[in-house]
Amino acid sequence: MASALESIQACRHPVVAMIHGACVGGGLELACCCDMRICGESSRFGVPVKNLGLVVALNEMQAVASVVGRANALEIVLEGQVFDAQRALEMGLVNRIVADDAVTAEAEATARHIAQGAPLVARWHKQFARRLMDPAPLTEADIEESYACFDTEDFQTGYQAFLNRKKPEFEGR
Repeated sequence: MASALESIQACRHPVVAMIHGACVGGGLELACCCDMRICGESSRFGVPVKNLGLVVALNEMQAVASVVGRANALEIVLEGQVFDAQRALEMGLVNRIVADDAVTAEAEATARHIAQGAPLVARWHKQFARRLMDPAPLTEADIEESYACFDTEDFQTGYQAFLNRKKPEFEGR
């Protein structure tokens, strides 16, 4: 499973998890590798491996802890309980809860909203969020990269659209 986790985390494009029903064990770990998570009202979550004598591998635990924090990650694995969508929202595990029959439409709408923006900006924001998880102090190069957007076609397109009071039309990259 490590390669699936790493593939999702390494994807340069934002990844939206569409959660229908149970999101348990490896499914929860995979969802935590995504950038956003949308679930239905009846969705259930948990990692109930404590009674199987199994541990959550370090890289899998890291994915969960990076989303919900250390205390909530420990609650999930130590108690081994399956919990509801509202508790998942409270933990920060999901971004939003919608009616069960609206999960697909909401996840697709979210992906469209992301895709309508400047593609390089979405990639940079994903990269920046990942970098901020690293406890090392930001370097001058890290900060300078924040300003690299001014040299892109995406910025020129967005800036011209702003000046012309129009919605920008970015070409996919």
